Amino acid sequence: MEIKEKRVPEQKVAYVPHTDSFSKLPQFIEEVGELISENNLEAVGYPYGSYENDLEERAENIQMFEVGMPIKSFDMGGKPAGRLGILGLKEVTEHTVLSAIHRGSHKDFNESIREMVNYAIENQYDIVGPITEIYIPASPDTPVEETMTEIQLPVIYMGPKRD
Repeated sequence: MEIKEKRVPEQKVAYVPHTDSFSKLPQFIEEVGELISENNLEAVGYPYGSYENDLEERAENIQMFEVGMPIKSFDMGGKPAGRLGILGLKEVTEHTVLSAIHRGSHKDFNESIREMVNYAIENQYDIVGPITEIYIPASPDTPVEETMTEIQLPVIYMGPKRD
């Protein structure tokens, strides 16, 4: 797995927080898409899941995460964030992440996360935010071993000054 540093631009997102099982992720993604549409917002990117807890330290049915999508814009009367019912709206500032593409089933997803965390530690990065998974669309007939998920780990480089 190739891990690289990249900048994520400032973006606005619509999201719904959950304390539940990741097995329900497809229905949560669909829910966010429907709420975006119902509220006349425009999605401009792929759906994501973002979580701070270790997947192995919490029971399967009490994982804490948010599911969302980048949106073009929202108007909350000059305020930077807000809610439309259960749909949260927020602005995410530009930030640095370590990024890698996980290919295949989520069954071995924790191995990819561990590899990224180890890379961060070995290369003098501090992890400063939640792990985010970007779900890259695939056709319904795509074999599971060919599906792709981008993993983003927010970091700050703490090593020697670079040019």
